[in-house]
Amino acid sequence: MDEQMLAREFTAAVRTEPPLGFDPDEVVTRVARRRHRRRTILLACAGVVVAAAVAAVAIPRAGVPAQPASPGGAPRIVPSAGERWWPPGTGEIVQPSDARISAQAPRIAEHLEEVLRKMRPPAEPIRRDSLTSAHFGGIMPTSQRGVAITERGGPEATGYSLTVEVFVPTNPVTRFQPRQLCAEMKVQITPSTTCRYADVGTSGILMTSEADTPDREGTMQHGITVTDFRADGSYVVVSLGGTVGVRGPLPLTAEELATLARDPGLTL
Repeated sequence: MDEQMLAREFTAAVRTEPPLGFDPDEVVTRVARRRHRRRTILLACAGVVVAAAVAAVAIPRAGVPAQPASPGGAPRIVPSAGERWWPPGTGEIVQPSDARISAQAPRIAEHLEEVLRKMRPPAEPIRRDSLTSAHFGGIMPTSQRGVAITERGGPEATGYSLTVEVFVPTNPVTRFQPRQLCAEMKVQITPSTTCRYADVGTSGILMTSEADTPDREGTMQHGITVTDFRADGSYVVVSLGGTVGVRGPLPLTAEELATLARDPGLTL
């Protein structure tokens, strides 16, 4: 479902203020590459890459996941219009070393599979498709560093594909608003993309996207992506789609993907 991953990946470039800082031709080239890698990278900068969305303009509370319990009190999650700026502060992000990212990759992948096996039926097969830790080039003036994992679940011929990416944008990072990213997604990917946003605590953002796009065999595929832009400047992208040529219901809801994206074990 290489094509389907494109639905959950998009170039979020801001056509109004703040000004853009990238070449549109490079955007198209980069999106094509990502389509073949089944990746859904989003990057924060004035024209960032993002995977997000699910309701447009009006944001129903029903789509916002319940707050997870935590000893210090869970941050409040409030539906919003996507106007909060991210990353918080000046946009300078603490950068983990390459050695740390490489060391964390297997741990993150194992943790992801543990969580998935609790969310899915015990007998359902889950197969790791890829695990990569690297410095990923971005389409904007910023790139990102982190870990990308793709898992396949269910029957080989009719299952689903789940990509989870844990990233930090490289400095300097230009701040953006979620609504700007969604507007560009409608232009670059499909006008039917829907978006919703939620403010998390005082500095985080939760974005969800859903869209129907044709895969390489021409089958319309429904895809969902949830991104947790965290208060520390890191972010987690969780994207779910089906198998190329097979249209069917997805095994996880947007709310379940949001819970997965916010899992504290998915961190560098």
